[in-house]
Amino acid sequence: MKPKILFILLAFLGFFISSCQKEDDPEVTSNNVIDTWKVNEQSPTFGIQNYNVDISQDPSSTSKLVIDNFFNFGMGHSITTTQNGQTITISNAVLDGYTFNGSGTISSNSNTIQWNYSVDDGNGSENVNATYTRM
Repeated sequence: MKPKILFILLAFLGFFISSCQKEDDPEVTSNNVIDTWKVNEQSPTFGIQNYNVDISQDPSSTSKLVIDNFFNFGMGHSITTTQNGQTITISNAVLDGYTFNGSGTISSNSNTIQWNYSVDDGNGSENVNATYTRM
């Protein structure tokens, strides 16, 4: 009788431990960048700019991010991006008459994002490079 009780206890313990393991949810990817970031940005038109942005989760999707104060347009001016793994993509995001396209690569420790994107104000496109550093 004791082996049967021991077997049941071990089976229950194994079930309990396996049910506590974290499941991988492929859509939940952006928690590693939700924060306030210092930006060092360089563009042909505006030169070097230093400012802060807030990155938050888009309530419509766990793979989308909202970047507030993007391109130093001021808080309350934001774009929506998509994150897939370590890459954040900007696809035809329009903000204050400017269209943005490009991507950022998140470092392995999630403390920096290296950006390369284009901005077009209707008079032609120019390339922008930026580094986001976690505050």
